[in-house]
Amino acid sequence: MKLLFEEITGKARQYAISDGCWFPSGDKEFLLDAKATISVSRRDGQTVILQGELEGWRAARCDRCGEPVDEKLHCEFVYLITIREEQAVKLHDLECSDEDAMTLYLEEPEIDVDEILLEQSYLAVPLKTLCKEDCKGVCAGCGVALNRETCCCVDDTSSSAFAVLKKFTKS
Repeated sequence: MKLLFEEITGKARQYAISDGCWFPSGDKEFLLDAKATISVSRRDGQTVILQGELEGWRAARCDRCGEPVDEKLHCEFVYLITIREEQAVKLHDLECSDEDAMTLYLEEPEIDVDEILLEQSYLAVPLKTLCKEDCKGVCAGCGVALNRETCCCVDDTSSSAFAVLKKFTKS
């Protein structure tokens, strides 16, 4: 979905997007179900405010045991979108304000909402995905899924570099 910059007015317009069309065809399995709502309004002659909320589910695998997980994603975002030219500043003089961090500079007077939603979808993905908070993972020795089975490996630490520490005793 594209919004023409000159058609945006001071009155906020709401959009509801529920088809997940912003994903490239190769990433369709990333989100199982996605909905987004955005609101866009003009701030001044060269800047608009785009606020939104994204909710969805994604198919993932647990980072500890590899089991499939349906994971809920949710994020809220705000962009200041401007057609002003970005001012280059020398790096030693640069101090980034909150407003600078959320400003998007357009090359063309057209807002690509699909690109913004795709970016926010990827940013909403947590760093670690777990099937459950107390997931035990897999045994490093035999590969057994420790959530379902008990490992039969013998705990052999004699070849460990830390085995020497067992010789020390408390006094």
